[in-house]
Amino acid sequence: MISAYKSCAAFIRAMKARGAYPQFLNVSFVGSTALANELGDAGRGVGISQVVPLPWYIGTPVVKEYQRLLKASNGKAEFSFTSLEGFIAAKVMVEGLRRAGRNPTREGLISSLESMKDYDTGGFWVSYSPSDHDGSKFIELTAIGKDKTFVR
Repeated sequence: MISAYKSCAAFIRAMKARGAYPQFLNVSFVGSTALANELGDAGRGVGISQVVPLPWYIGTPVVKEYQRLLKASNGKAEFSFTSLEGFIAAKVMVEGLRRAGRNPTREGLISSLESMKDYDTGGFWVSYSPSDHDGSKFIELTAIGKDKTFVR
């Protein structure tokens, strides 16, 4: 399914209410945590593709750094795929600005980002070119597990 979490949750609940139990799959921008919260127990088993690592797995250095800094910034440990993706994007932007020099211009920033090859954000690599602005080819399938947790 490709939609926001509210409409996906409504569709899943309606299908289950009618006795249909197909394998529901979503893309990452559904808002994984929001979808899990919206569905509650009805979300168990719903699959979601992710474009960043599991935000609770500190075996990936960028996740460990993200968790440490998030806890230090607000004292909370509300990790999510969305905020991890934003954290990684911010690291990439800072590196792009660093590479653009002391007085970055729009053109200089674009050039520095488009020449970024295999930049390691901490176990998560990004690459860009003038013809490829995807950054990462990382995809991982997760499912909503028991108690609105996520499993690989």
